[in-house]
Amino acid sequence: MSQGSPLVVRDQVNQDLVYMPMDAATAREIADDWKYPPPYDFYDMTADPGDYREFVTPELWPEFFLQVRQAGQLIGFLSGAFPEGGDGLEIGLGMRPDLTGAGLGRNFMRCNLARIRQEYPGVEIRLSVASFNLRGIKVYEASGFKVIRYFKQVTNGGEYDFVEMKLGG
Repeated sequence: MSQGSPLVVRDQVNQDLVYMPMDAATAREIADDWKYPPPYDFYDMTADPGDYREFVTPELWPEFFLQVRQAGQLIGFLSGAFPEGGDGLEIGLGMRPDLTGAGLGRNFMRCNLARIRQEYPGVEIRLSVASFNLRGIKVYEASGFKVIRYFKQVTNGGEYDFVEMKLGG
């Protein structure tokens, strides 16, 4: 995904979402300042030292790592990697905590998928989500993702249940 210049995706209420390359200062702002209410505090970057280090260290970033802005304000991020020996593109994303739970997720996801499809037409898209996150799962299902497997993952000092989903799966 070209990270050199911003790309604009128009959302459903005619507000432009601008996708720009992540920079170290913005990554640190997200990692240090974005605090979600329980139980979503599971997604705080400070909840897992390894995840935090990966998020704030440019040398460890995936193939693409973008900040998403609307009217100049940071509203989210989108990342993606092609796993070795894996199929398709594994994405990660997040919205600013004060924007979650307000019905904005479907539109955010639609714009993210449009951005990915523009750069990688026809690629298989996958994501993983904590199984307790029914709110997120609902958004992903409404966006066309299907559950393909359940698995356990070590993170945040424990082992947790996760769901892997594939677009159109």
